Amino acid sequence: MALARGIVKLVPYDEGWCEEYTKEKELLEDLLKDYLLEIHHVGSTSVKGLWAKPIIDILVVIKDLKDIPKIEEILKPYNYENRGQRGIPDRFFFAKGPEEARSHYLHVTLKGSDTYFDQLYFKRYLKEHPEYITRYNNLKMKLAEKYANERPKYTAAKDEFIKEVINLGKKEYQD
Repeated sequence: MALARGIVKLVPYDEGWCEEYTKEKELLEDLLKDYLLEIHHVGSTSVKGLWAKPIIDILVVIKDLKDIPKIEEILKPYNYENRGQRGIPDRFFFAKGPEEARSHYLHVTLKGSDTYFDQLYFKRYLKEHPEYITRYNNLKMKLAEKYANERPKYTAAKDEFIKEVINLGKKEYQD
């Protein structure tokens, strides 16, 4: 389970992704215990029936973003690379593995941030509305064929659908 940076290759949902997430979660809980509030399996590998790039996305909720340099040093020996905020001010992005074989992505944020709610609402809404899993699968297949070697374009082309689902989630789940 891994994928080269920049490539788009989708595979059918795999039950093993939950096991892989659980193993990584246990490692992260041990390594980051002084900084950690919550960990969640997010992204396409967390939704049964959804095709995905074989990379496990993990939402890591920490106490303070000022701890990112310490977290970076802790994760470095485990092949995690801090890729910075990448245009999202409330999140730091870490990729695990060499560029030719990425296996895990960490989205490190604060509880209650936009990233926190967007990730959790997106996953929850898809799970509770399977017709959106079908729509998302169809969109992803079409885009993966069109942008097989252009992951930034693939990601950007999914943006409108993702925002739609997040907004539906906000309407349904916010008090």
